[in-house]
Amino acid sequence: MKNFNIVNVLDTELTCYPDNIFPPGEQKEIIQIGLSMVDLRSLTIVKRVSIPVVPQMSKISQYCTDLTGWTYAKLSRQGVTFAEACRRLVKNGSVGRLLVTDTDDELQPFRNQCALAGVNYPFGDSVLNLSTVFALMADQRRNLPLEAKLAQFGLKFEGLQHRADVDAFNIARLFIELVSKGRLACGNIAKQTS
Repeated sequence: MKNFNIVNVLDTELTCYPDNIFPPGEQKEIIQIGLSMVDLRSLTIVKRVSIPVVPQMSKISQYCTDLTGWTYAKLSRQGVTFAEACRRLVKNGSVGRLLVTDTDDELQPFRNQCALAGVNYPFGDSVLNLSTVFALMADQRRNLPLEAKLAQFGLKFEGLQHRADVDAFNIARLFIELVSKGRLACGNIAKQTS
Protein backbone atom coordinates (compact mmCIF):
# COMPACT_ATOMS: atom_id res chain seq x y z
CA MET A 1 0.00 0.00 0.00
CA LYS A 2 1.47 3.36 -1.01
CA ASN A 3 0.80 6.66 0.76
CA PHE A 4 0.51 4.89 4.10
CA ASN A 5 1.13 8.15 5.97
CA ILE A 6 -2.30 9.39 4.78
CA VAL A 7 -5.51 7.56 5.67
CA ASN A 8 -8.88 8.25 4.02
CA VAL A 9 -11.95 8.30 6.25
CA LEU A 10 -15.18 7.77 4.31
CA ASP A 11 -18.87 8.37 4.84
CA THR A 12 -21.74 8.45 2.35
CA GLU A 13 -25.32 9.60 2.19
CA LEU A 14 -27.80 7.67 0.07
CA THR A 15 -31.28 8.21 -1.27
CA CYS A 16 -33.80 7.01 1.27
CA TYR A 17 -37.47 6.49 2.02
CA PRO A 18 -39.27 5.70 5.28
CA ASP A 19 -38.71 2.08 6.36
CA ASN A 20 -36.27 1.76 3.43
CA ILE A 21 -39.18 1.00 1.07
CA PHE A 22 -38.43 2.43 -2.37
CA PRO A 23 -41.13 3.00 -5.02
CA PRO A 24 -41.11 0.53 -7.93
CA GLY A 25 -38.37 1.31 -10.43
CA GLU A 26 -36.19 3.18 -7.92
CA GLN A 27 -33.15 1.92 -6.04
CA LYS A 28 -30.88 3.23 -3.33
CA GLU A 29 -27.90 5.22 -4.57
CA ILE A 30 -25.17 7.49 -3.28
CA ILE A 31 -25.96 11.22 -3.22
CA GLN A 32 -23.00 12.54 -1.22
CA ILE A 33 -19.50 11.28 -0.54
CA GLY A 34 -17.53 12.67 2.38
CA LEU A 35 -13.82 12.07 2.79
CA SER A 36 -11.49 13.26 5.55
CA MET A 37 -7.77 12.66 5.11
CA VAL A 38 -5.71 12.00 8.24
CA ASP A 39 -1.94 12.33 8.40
CA LEU A 40 -0.73 9.45 10.57
CA ARG A 41 2.49 11.20 11.53
CA SER A 42 0.87 14.32 12.98
CA LEU A 43 -2.54 12.72 13.68
CA THR A 44 -4.31 15.66 12.14
CA ILE A 45 -7.04 16.01 9.55
CA VAL A 46 -5.27 17.54 6.58
CA LYS A 47 -8.11 17.69 4.04
CA ARG A 48 -11.89 17.42 3.89
CA VAL A 49 -13.75 16.60 0.69
CA SER A 50 -17.48 16.66 -0.09
CA ILE A 51 -18.70 15.32 -3.42
CA PRO A 52 -22.43 15.71 -4.06
CA VAL A 53 -23.72 13.17 -6.61
CA VAL A 54 -26.75 13.67 -8.88
CA PRO A 55 -29.05 10.64 -8.50
CA GLN A 56 -29.93 8.71 -11.65
CA MET A 57 -31.89 5.73 -10.30
CA SER A 58 -34.08 7.33 -7.63
CA LYS A 59 -35.74 10.53 -6.51
CA ILE A 60 -35.00 12.57 -3.43
CA SER A 61 -37.94 11.97 -1.11
CA GLN A 62 -39.05 14.56 1.43
CA TYR A 63 -37.90 12.07 4.07
CA CYS A 64 -34.42 12.08 2.51
CA THR A 65 -34.36 15.89 2.34
CA ASP A 66 -35.41 16.15 5.99
CA LEU A 67 -32.63 13.73 6.97
CA THR A 68 -29.75 14.90 4.77
CA GLY A 69 -30.65 18.44 3.72
CA TRP A 70 -30.27 17.51 0.04
CA THR A 71 -32.93 18.23 -2.57
CA TYR A 72 -32.82 17.14 -6.20
CA ALA A 73 -32.51 20.80 -7.27
CA LYS A 74 -29.55 21.36 -4.95
CA LEU A 75 -27.83 18.15 -6.11
CA SER A 76 -28.45 19.12 -9.74
CA ARG A 77 -26.74 22.48 -9.17
CA GLN A 78 -23.82 21.27 -7.06
CA GLY A 79 -23.46 17.60 -7.90
CA VAL A 80 -21.58 15.52 -10.42
CA THR A 81 -22.24 12.13 -11.99
CA PHE A 82 -21.30 9.03 -10.02
CA ALA A 83 -18.56 8.31 -12.57
CA GLU A 84 -17.08 11.77 -12.03
CA ALA A 85 -17.30 11.33 -8.25
CA CYS A 86 -15.29 8.10 -8.52
CA ARG A 87 -12.74 9.83 -10.76
CA ARG A 88 -12.34 12.57 -8.12
CA LEU A 89 -11.88 9.98 -5.38
CA VAL A 90 -9.11 8.29 -7.36
CA LYS A 91 -7.52 11.70 -8.01
CA ASN A 92 -7.56 12.30 -4.24
CA GLY A 93 -5.66 9.05 -3.63
CA SER A 94 -8.45 6.64 -2.78
CA VAL A 95 -6.88 3.53 -4.32
CA GLY A 96 -3.50 3.43 -2.57
CA ARG A 97 -4.53 4.37 0.97
CA LEU A 98 -6.04 2.66 3.97
CA LEU A 99 -9.77 3.39 4.00
CA VAL A 100 -11.48 3.86 7.36
CA THR A 101 -15.25 3.52 7.68
CA ASP A 102 -17.59 3.47 10.66
CA THR A 103 -19.54 0.41 9.49
CA ASP A 104 -19.07 -2.73 7.44
CA ASP A 105 -21.90 -1.79 5.08
CA GLU A 106 -20.47 1.55 3.93
CA LEU A 107 -18.79 0.11 0.81
CA GLN A 108 -21.50 -2.18 -0.58
CA PRO A 109 -23.42 0.75 -2.13
CA PHE A 110 -20.20 1.70 -3.97
CA ARG A 111 -19.75 -1.82 -5.29
CA ASN A 112 -23.38 -1.99 -6.41
CA GLN A 113 -23.38 1.41 -8.07
CA CYS A 114 -20.02 0.80 -9.79
CA ALA A 115 -21.39 -2.43 -11.26
CA LEU A 116 -24.57 -0.70 -12.48
CA ALA A 117 -22.72 2.31 -13.90
CA GLY A 118 -19.84 0.34 -15.42
CA VAL A 119 -17.34 2.33 -13.36
CA ASN A 120 -14.17 1.00 -11.73
CA TYR A 121 -14.38 0.61 -7.95
CA PRO A 122 -12.48 3.64 -6.57
CA PHE A 123 -10.93 2.06 -3.47
CA GLY A 124 -8.17 -0.41 -2.70
CA ASP A 125 -8.36 -3.55 -0.59
CA SER A 126 -7.18 -2.08 2.73
CA VAL A 127 -10.25 -1.22 4.81
CA LEU A 128 -10.58 -0.68 8.55
CA ASN A 129 -13.96 -0.81 10.29
CA LEU A 130 -13.53 1.69 13.11
CA SER A 131 -16.57 0.39 15.00
CA THR A 132 -14.88 -2.98 15.38
CA VAL A 133 -11.69 -1.37 16.69
CA PHE A 134 -13.70 0.78 19.09
CA ALA A 135 -15.70 -2.22 20.34
CA LEU A 136 -12.50 -4.16 21.06
CA MET A 137 -10.79 -1.26 22.83
CA ALA A 138 -13.88 -0.20 24.82
CA ASP A 139 -15.07 -3.76 25.54
CA GLN A 140 -18.46 -3.03 23.95
CA ARG A 141 -20.80 -5.83 22.91
CA ARG A 142 -23.00 -3.66 20.69
CA ASN A 143 -22.32 -0.93 18.18
CA LEU A 144 -22.80 2.50 19.71
CA PRO A 145 -23.83 5.60 17.75
CA LEU A 146 -20.95 7.81 16.66
CA GLU A 147 -21.93 10.49 19.20
CA ALA A 148 -21.63 7.95 22.05
CA LYS A 149 -18.24 6.75 20.79
CA LEU A 150 -16.94 10.33 20.67
CA ALA A 151 -18.32 10.98 24.16
CA GLN A 152 -16.13 8.15 25.50
CA PHE A 153 -13.19 10.50 24.76
CA GLY A 154 -14.89 13.66 26.01
CA LEU A 155 -15.66 14.82 22.46
CA LYS A 156 -18.91 16.17 21.06
CA PHE A 157 -20.17 15.57 17.54
CA GLU A 158 -19.37 18.68 15.50
CA GLY A 159 -21.79 19.87 12.81
CA LEU A 160 -25.05 18.47 11.42
CA GLN A 161 -25.55 14.72 11.30
CA HIS A 162 -26.33 12.90 8.06
CA ARG A 163 -24.00 15.08 6.02
CA ALA A 164 -21.33 12.80 4.58
CA ASP A 165 -18.50 15.32 4.91
CA VAL A 166 -19.45 16.15 8.51
CA ASP A 167 -19.85 12.49 9.46
CA ALA A 168 -16.49 11.62 7.83
CA PHE A 169 -14.86 14.46 9.79
CA ASN A 170 -16.27 13.16 13.09
CA ILE A 171 -15.29 9.57 12.27
CA ALA A 172 -11.78 10.91 11.56
CA ARG A 173 -11.74 12.59 14.97
CA LEU A 174 -12.65 9.26 16.59
CA PHE A 175 -9.97 7.49 14.54
CA ILE A 176 -7.35 9.98 15.74
CA GLU A 177 -8.36 9.42 19.37
CA LEU A 178 -8.19 5.64 19.03
CA VAL A 179 -4.79 5.76 17.33
CA SER A 180 -3.49 8.21 19.96
CA LYS A 181 -4.63 5.98 22.83
CA GLY A 182 -3.22 2.92 21.10
CA ARG A 183 0.16 4.59 20.57
CA LEU A 184 0.23 5.73 24.19
CA ALA A 185 -0.53 2.21 25.41
CA CYS A 186 2.09 0.69 23.11
CA GLY A 187 4.63 3.27 24.28
CA ASN A 188 3.95 2.37 27.90
CA ILE A 189 4.33 -1.35 27.14
CA ALA A 190 7.62 -0.70 25.34
CA LYS A 191 8.93 1.26 28.35
CA GLN A 192 7.97 -1.55 30.72
CA THR A 193 9.71 -4.22 28.66
CA SER A 194 12.94 -2.32 28.07
